[in-house]
Amino acid sequence: MIEWLKKVDGQKKLILSVCTGAFKLGEAGLLDGKPATTHHDFFDRFAMKYPKVKLQKGKRFLQSDNRTFTPGGLSSGIDLALHVVDLYYGREVAQRTATYMEYEGTGWKR
Repeated sequence: MIEWLKKVDGQKKLILSVCTGAFKLGEAGLLDGKPATTHHDFFDRFAMKYPKVKLQKGKRFLQSDNRTFTPGGLSSGIDLALHVVDLYYGREVAQRTATYMEYEGTGWKR
């Protein structure tokens, strides 16, 4: 998976992790020198394992660079997915998607 992530990163594709998936991005070096977050139960472990990453606590999700995103836990991943829909297709489409999913969170609205 690590080699695949490096390859995808080189292709300029959008990369999103969810929860502790940030560990895989960290292992691939894709977050070095960049802000990132992960599930709150793993902050200390992540910081120790990837000291080059600028871990930011208390964020639902972060955009690490123009194509790499990291959210915290599961519902933060939903917020991130809706945020990306908003970025690419607009607020109206993202809101319709959230309504269809019966998702009441608003953390994606930035």
